Amino acid sequence: MSRVETSSAPAVRTTQKRRWSFGLSPRILALVIVAVMTAEVAIFLPSIARFRLNYLESLIETGALATLALDATPDNMIDERLTSMLLDNARVDGVVLIEPGKPKRALIPPMPRQPRVTFEIADAMVPELIWDALQAMARSGSYDIRFGGRSLRMPNARVYIIVDELPLRLQMYGYSQRILVLSIIIALFTAGLLYLGLRWLIVRPLQGVVREMTAFRQAPEDETAPPQPKPRQDEIGLVDREFDGLQRELRAALRQKTRLAELGTAMSKINHDLRNMLATAQLVSDRLARSEDPKVREVAPMMLGSIDRAVRLCGDTLDYARDRPVPKLAPVDLADVADEVGVALIEQAEHSDPNAVHDWRVEIEHGRKILADRALLFRILFNLGRNAFDAGAKHVVVRANEEKATIVVDVVDDGPGVPEELRSRLFQPFARGGRPGGSGLGLTIVRDLVVAHGGDITLVANGAAGATFRFTIPRRAA
Repeated sequence: MSRVETSSAPAVRTTQKRRWSFGLSPRILALVIVAVMTAEVAIFLPSIARFRLNYLESLIETGALATLALDATPDNMIDERLTSMLLDNARVDGVVLIEPGKPKRALIPPMPRQPRVTFEIADAMVPELIWDALQAMARSGSYDIRFGGRSLRMPNARVYIIVDELPLRLQMYGYSQRILVLSIIIALFTAGLLYLGLRWLIVRPLQGVVREMTAFRQAPEDETAPPQPKPRQDEIGLVDREFDGLQRELRAALRQKTRLAELGTAMSKINHDLRNMLATAQLVSDRLARSEDPKVREVAPMMLGSIDRAVRLCGDTLDYARDRPVPKLAPVDLADVADEVGVALIEQAEHSDPNAVHDWRVEIEHGRKILADRALLFRILFNLGRNAFDAGAKHVVVRANEEKATIVVDVVDDGPGVPEELRSRLFQPFARGGRPGGSGLGLTIVRDLVVAHGGDITLVANGAAGATFRFTIPRRAA
């Protein structure tokens, strides 16, 4: 059993290796051949019908000409030997000529064969002629037919011919073979020319672009052999030039990203150590605040505030340096999270300035469940509230309403608003100007957390009466 499985595995791999995929050029070649052959078939059908019609019309002419020999006899009668000779020369088995005002002329053998089908060719339409021709080619062996028509020499006369269809069928086969050979030659010649043209004008340039893409994918930062744009003014040249420009821009962006990544790694290590140092300094400042010296107690709050801002700057920088988190979605009570944020903000504000008055009001009914990451949602509301209080707001209100596909949350404050020069770069990293001592990363981190949930955040109202930030969380089935 194991030997059978071991021997079959290489066979499968060999089959996969031998599988050959058609490229663009062979597909175009096959498509052109099919198109040309289809066109040739469309041309062949009326051609073979016309060939058969011409053949039958020629028999009418020769048959009518043979009946004129009867006019040389006094009683329109000739012997069997002459009748057979005239019919053989006319290539028919029997002919009858009916002309108005004259007796009927007929060349009929003594024992004529009974025709299997009778038809007229004078008034036949093209579809009927095509169908009759295809039927004739499908038959085999001898097949006697009787057909009627008009002669060009005697337009007023009616000529009826009896003939075996086999010689006509053989000639139709020969004609079809010639048409088939000619069609194949035309198809191959046309496809070959088109193949060479497409190969030269499209396929080879595209293969060059693919090679450049492959080399760029394998070594995107390698600039040892910069690509040379092709001096073409068509669409291929435009694609090549645009790709060359894209490579240059991506290489520059990758260089910048690499430097920023190295700088971020170094900053993360420095921030980590700095936070430890600041934590120690914060403990020392707490002891200084309890000193009996009044001058020391007066300086201690300023030192404590500076240390808090430094710790916050380090924390924001570390949060920004991390990758965008992936939310762990679970049913969350929005009002409960907002209340928890308010408690944390009030405690932090009292710790920084015991005399300051801050009001955090939640106007959301309890029990409203949304699917979100509770920890990330807490950080979103906390950063927005902290920014509002630090900017000078005394009251912050959190509201929420449901729309068709999203949960809309508004954080409204009564602070001085966002400076106009900052609005265009409000969510960009290190965009300072809203408050002194800020890191410029709070709103950037908020936007990353909102986008991680699949929503967005905007400043919907701004002025001297305060600012309103609105963020959305997509509604999902719990």
